[in-house]
Amino acid sequence: MNYRLFHTRRLFHSTLHSRSLQFYQNKVIEDYANQAVNPATLRQFIFFGRQMNLNRLVTSANWVRNELLIRLAHRIRGFQQLPFIVGSHPDVDEAYQDYCDTFQTFRQFPPCRTQEDNAQFCQLLRDLLQRGLRVPQRGLCESAALYPPDQHDLDLFLNRMLRSRISRQILAKQHLALTEACEHHTSLNYEGNVGIIFVNCSALEIVKSAQTLVYQGLKGEKPEIKVMLHQSQEGEIVFAYVPEQLESILYELLDNAVRYSIRQKKKMVEVTVSANATDVYFRISDRAGGMTQDRYERLWSYQARARLGEFDYERISHESNNLGIGLMMSRIYAEYWGGELQVITMDGHGTDVYVRIPRLGTNTENLGITHPAFHDTTAKPGEEKIRLHSDPAPKTQTTQLEWVDTSLTHKAFAGNSWSEK
Repeated sequence: MNYRLFHTRRLFHSTLHSRSLQFYQNKVIEDYANQAVNPATLRQFIFFGRQMNLNRLVTSANWVRNELLIRLAHRIRGFQQLPFIVGSHPDVDEAYQDYCDTFQTFRQFPPCRTQEDNAQFCQLLRDLLQRGLRVPQRGLCESAALYPPDQHDLDLFLNRMLRSRISRQILAKQHLALTEACEHHTSLNYEGNVGIIFVNCSALEIVKSAQTLVYQGLKGEKPEIKVMLHQSQEGEIVFAYVPEQLESILYELLDNAVRYSIRQKKKMVEVTVSANATDVYFRISDRAGGMTQDRYERLWSYQARARLGEFDYERISHESNNLGIGLMMSRIYAEYWGGELQVITMDGHGTDVYVRIPRLGTNTENLGITHPAFHDTTAKPGEEKIRLHSDPAPKTQTTQLEWVDTSLTHKAFAGNSWSEK
C-alpha cells in the first residue's frame, strides 16, 4: 500500500463547483470551523424555554442557525481531514457533498427578524430533519481494511459524526417545539414539557414503554422482563431528560437481551432501577450465554468489526434509520448529557449492562470535540450563558443570553449479539 498517498489530506475536495467558488466556500466553512461550538445543558434549555416569547423565539432562531453552521463546519472539516483514499470513496464523497450543500443552505438563509422569518426558518429545520444527513456507513466499512489494526481513526470520525447528528436534531426539534407552543399559545411547561424535554421523566414508566416496544416486535413466546426498583428507593424516580433518548437506549438493550434469551431458551431478563441525589441507574441482566473475549474487545469498535465483515449492507439501505450500530448509538446517547453505558459479560453465562443517567441537568452536550471548552463538561455557577448571534456579525453586536441559574434536584443493532453461543 502507498501510505504516502493514504495520508494525503483532502484540502479541496469538490467535483461539483468551479475552483474559485470552491475556494470561497472552503474559506467560509473554515471561518465557521474555527469557531468554538457552544454546548448547552439540559438546565439551560429548560429555563430558556420557560421564558420563551415571540421576541426571544426570533433570538433563539438566530442562535440555532449559527450554531448549526458551526457544528456542520466542524464535521465538514472532519471529512476534509480524511485520507484521500477514504474521502474519495463514492459513498463518503456523496455524504461530504450533502454536508456542504446543507451548510450553504443554512448560511444563505438570512437572519430572522420577524415571526414570519422564524416560520420560514422552521420549515428549513423540518426539511433538515426529514432529509437528514447520511452516515456513509458503506464507505467507512469498505475503507476499514485500509487502516492498520492499531489505528482507530474511523471510530473517532464516526463517533463525532453521530454525536453531531444528535446535537443538530436536539437544536432543531427543541426550537420547533418551542415555536409550536408559542404559536398556539400553549403553556411552555404544559404537563412538564419544555420543548422536547420532559422535566418529570419517570424511570419506571420509560422502562415499561421500552418493554412494550420490545414485545411488539416479537412473535411467539416472550421472555419475562422483570422490573425491580431498588429497595432503598422511596417513591417514584423523577428527573429531567429527553424521553425519546432514554427510551431508545433502554429499548436497544432490552431488545438484544430478550432476543438472545429466546435463542438460549432463557425465560427471564431482569431490569433493576436505582437512583441517588445526582444520578439514575439502570441494570439490564440476561443469562443468554455472554460473549467471548475477542468479541467483547471489539464491541465498541466499528472499524474492527467492519474489518471482519460483521456488517451486511445489502439489507441496510442508505435511507434506513437502521445503520447497524444500535449499541454504539445507545452509548453515545447515554454519554451525550454526561452519563455512561458499560457492558460486563461472563462468557458462557450472561451479560449485565449498566446505564447511568445524570438527573441534575448540569452537564453540557458531549460532542466529542477536542477543544478546551470540552475538558470539563459540567457548567460552573455563573458560567451558564450561551452566545446568541447571527453570523456574520461584528463581535460588538454579539448578543448574550443569561441563563437562569437554578438547580434541578429532583434502531436496532442488527447482528450485534453481545450474548452468543
